[in-house]
Amino acid sequence: MNGPPAPHPPVKAYVALVAMTVAFGGTFVATKVALRGFEPLLIALLRFTVAGAILWLAWRRRGEREPVSRRELGRLALLGFVSLTVYFTFENVGIAHTSASSAAILIATIPIFVLVLNAVTVREHTAAGQWLGVALSFAGVMALVEFGARGAGDTTLGGDLLVLAASLAGAVYTVMARRLLVTRSALFVTTFQTLFGALFMAPLAALEVAVVGVRTPTAAAVSAVLYLALLGSIVAYLLLNYGLRFVTAGRASAFTNIVPVIAVGAAFVVLGERFTAGQALAAVVVVAGVFLANRAGPVAPG
Repeated sequence: MNGPPAPHPPVKAYVALVAMTVAFGGTFVATKVALRGFEPLLIALLRFTVAGAILWLAWRRRGEREPVSRRELGRLALLGFVSLTVYFTFENVGIAHTSASSAAILIATIPIFVLVLNAVTVREHTAAGQWLGVALSFAGVMALVEFGARGAGDTTLGGDLLVLAASLAGAVYTVMARRLLVTRSALFVTTFQTLFGALFMAPLAALEVAVVGVRTPTAAAVSAVLYLALLGSIVAYLLLNYGLRFVTAGRASAFTNIVPVIAVGAAFVVLGERFTAGQALAAVVVVAGVFLANRAGPVAPG
């Protein structure tokens, strides 16, 4: 069992969260590459299956395994469904219809959704400046969606909205996982949420295969799926869940601000994506709003 979160999180918790953003930043480009050989939901299923198998073996090899109650299995199943099945259904299909750069910027709105969810569910006091940040960030998101709808690059309105829905699912996951990780290890939670994510994704991927078939994957697409499984699903989630043991959901989610910087740079170098001046301005507004909303820590519920 883990103790309650420390009042002063250790430096290694913040290092883990920064490293997590680097791993996640590369997943947007990797997904774009994987989409050249696989359909969106099949990518997610392959990713979770490979990652789940590795995590299960790692958890089983631990000298002291943690007992799992039926109630916890239910919570872990819900966590896996929200964080992997729902999130990556929206994200992968969305990325198939938008640019990797736009997707990464839209995912940076997760801290805003976390702020709103915390205010509603645990009734944390939210300062006026934080709400101003929420409004500013959403204004930037709407501007970014509008520029995408005008045909900047391979961006579409539908793709952007799907990624935004994934952002909401990611925020729900962050709030849910934070509560569970107070008493459970990062490996335990990551293992079971990944296995459940694969389980729930299987019928969706099977339906996709039945409707659109299976393509012959390229070597680059296979390598991208392996990146998604090893770095995107194992390393990144272990780092995130470790950080959530010590850092509040609101502060941890603020680290997603780093993801767009990495993703946009990688998309420019690897994919040669065009990023317009209008999109860049909208991105600055999004990140500024998120920064404003998270510059002051939430007040403990009274």
